[in-house]
Amino acid sequence: MVLGSLCLWCGPRARAQQADIPAEFQNPFNTVTVFADSQHEAKNILTLTGHVEIHSREAVLFADEAVYDQSAGDVDATGHVSFGDPKAYLEAGHAIYNVKSEVGIFTTVHGYLHPAPRAHATIPMSGAFFIRAREVDRVGEDTYTVIDGRVSSCENERMGWWLAVQNARITVGDKAVSHGDVFHFLGVPMFYAPVLVHSTAQEPRQTGFLLPNIGNSSQKGRIIGDAFYWAINPSADLTLGVEDYSSRGLATIGRFRATPSATSEFAVNYLQVDDHGTGPLRAERAPGESIRAIGDDQDLGFGFRGVIDVDYINSLAFRLTWSNNFNEAVSSEARQTGFASRNFDGYSVNIYAHRYEDFLSSEEVPNNAVIIRETPSLDFAGVDHELGQSPFYLDFDASAVGIGREEPGFSTPTLTERLDFHPEITLRAPEFWGFHFTPTVGVEATRYGTSYFGPHDPLTRLLGEASFDLRPPSFERIFDRRIRHYRLKNVIEPDIRYNLVRAADPEQITDIVRFDETDVLAETNEIEYSLKTTLYGRSDATYAPTDGATPAQTDGSQARELMSLSVTQKYYFDPSFGGVLQPGTNNVFAPTLDLTGFAFAQGRRLSPLVTILKVAPFSNFDTELRADISPSGGGVLNVGVTSSVHRGDFIFEATDFFVDREQGLSLLMPVVPILPTSTSSNLVNARLIYGHAESRGLSGAIGMNYNITAGLANALVGQLTYNFSCFGVDVGYNRFNLGPLRNENQFRIAISLSNVGSFGSLKERDRLFQTTGF
Repeated sequence: MVLGSLCLWCGPRARAQQADIPAEFQNPFNTVTVFADSQHEAKNILTLTGHVEIHSREAVLFADEAVYDQSAGDVDATGHVSFGDPKAYLEAGHAIYNVKSEVGIFTTVHGYLHPAPRAHATIPMSGAFFIRAREVDRVGEDTYTVIDGRVSSCENERMGWWLAVQNARITVGDKAVSHGDVFHFLGVPMFYAPVLVHSTAQEPRQTGFLLPNIGNSSQKGRIIGDAFYWAINPSADLTLGVEDYSSRGLATIGRFRATPSATSEFAVNYLQVDDHGTGPLRAERAPGESIRAIGDDQDLGFGFRGVIDVDYINSLAFRLTWSNNFNEAVSSEARQTGFASRNFDGYSVNIYAHRYEDFLSSEEVPNNAVIIRETPSLDFAGVDHELGQSPFYLDFDASAVGIGREEPGFSTPTLTERLDFHPEITLRAPEFWGFHFTPTVGVEATRYGTSYFGPHDPLTRLLGEASFDLRPPSFERIFDRRIRHYRLKNVIEPDIRYNLVRAADPEQITDIVRFDETDVLAETNEIEYSLKTTLYGRSDATYAPTDGATPAQTDGSQARELMSLSVTQKYYFDPSFGGVLQPGTNNVFAPTLDLTGFAFAQGRRLSPLVTILKVAPFSNFDTELRADISPSGGGVLNVGVTSSVHRGDFIFEATDFFVDREQGLSLLMPVVPILPTSTSSNLVNARLIYGHAESRGLSGAIGMNYNITAGLANALVGQLTYNFSCFGVDVGYNRFNLGPLRNENQFRIAISLSNVGSFGSLKERDRLFQTTGF
């Protein structure tokens, strides 16, 4: 065995005699040391017999017999020859090696080379490239040529894979180039390639064609594709490829990545599909394109940081049809954002551009989306600035924005101005009998270049606001009785907040075009009250040792939250919010949004009762339940439950979300109509994971999105992985049921080769181990 032989050259050997080394070789850079059972010297020629060892720099050569020319540095070795250095180990029947140039020829060879540990490996790394060949030439410190041989990352290639090559040139830590290649998997020849190029670096970067992708889909047909990878320079690369869907057409795929500096990185992914939709799919064509770009630069200059985040699609139908991620496929929103920001001494400066698009349906018709543009924009803000030596603190936010909005039946100019200034002064009063009282007063002045009604004239909105936060003393109790070695503590925390907002001209509120959260402010006179009770546990109770010989001890662990329950509600002294609340319409205003994301019946003084229950009795289990309860006895408006369980190699995560639309909810759902209209909705999202995809052995994951109301699984995703010592096999299944545009079964498979890469249709970005969105 190769690994068994490795110990021979690593361990001590018999050293009966040591040859005298000529003076010219006695230097710290190239000292040659020779050991053998017997030796004979004639005219600087050493004949060595029995347990021969020749040490040169970091290399060592073993043999049964050798002839060493001390003048030329040539060694001719036979019989159980082995050669090793920190980057390679070879066993051969015969070797000719020069200790000066460190080059040599080895025949009838097997051994291995040490590649650099691969970053972000998808399967366990074998840590070696195993070689079996008629001849291997060492042509440099890191470079070897293989003639008429096999290359593999499997120690026993017959139980894995190997590449039969006519000749190959391998540079450790750089690349391997082979010619006349036949790829074998489990002993079966799979394909022939006249030339293959593979990176042996830690971060693989080698220009060339990638391994092909294959797969099958009930809606897209047979899938086959390939891509070309271009390592442009050490800090940038480009991947261009095509995929052919036999039932739909060609897809063009592109990916550009760059790291211009140590503090910056940038990546762009592009997908374009020419969808011809043959047969019954002709009516469901969804051609188009998508762009996903993310960039970050921590040092743009002058202390600024820059970020770009672009998510672009040309239609909702394209996203529904071609996205492999369920949560992405059903999202109707696309955002493109870029900003440069700087923070200093409690101030921040932000220069940004933003575009938001919300598709109202999957039909490709004009004016089928709500589009909001904010560009160019400038924001300057300051927080927590003490006014002199007083207890008063100043916060402010000032912005100047070029803004525009268009939607079916309405549009503003492409860009119009919005100027906003919002200062606030807060009094941080000292604690009084355990009470904390924090009042705040402020004003917000906003200038709009357009308005909603009539001739769309400019208008100015002026709001004054006053609020206070009153936090009474908390109530605490430590229980004497311990449960399961836990020492328990209960804390009850009440909180009261009052908020008053008044407008100089209340009628202007309904005439304001809503672009973002700045524009949904309205008059309000409200009080919010909440109560939270928390049970903490700490397993530091004293205990007596079993032998009774030493004093009691504690483990000093930190207290953690075992359970908490919070209840919050608002009372509106003005339930119409200055008259802007209009029955029968979609009312979106800050006084309701800052408590719950759901609208509720118009004209009520009491908001829904918002309850949040968190339970975490064990370190590997936690559950959170959030419910909005109708204040008029109408029951539950919506419930969300999120649970997570970790036990050994198993991870289970689930979310259940229920909405009752009969309780006065007025929701606009801009999604493709999939199911008949229902008075309620109940969706379950669950995921079960076993093992780790990068570990040896079996691992798997399954995810499901199930509509309980309709009795329909919108998405079902499964993946099974088995990693052997030098290769792994991934099998995946995707089921999408998203209406007429997508009712699809996908079957995907990938084979990953240690130290090489993977090929197949199951890409890393689609693996359940990497994403919760399945």
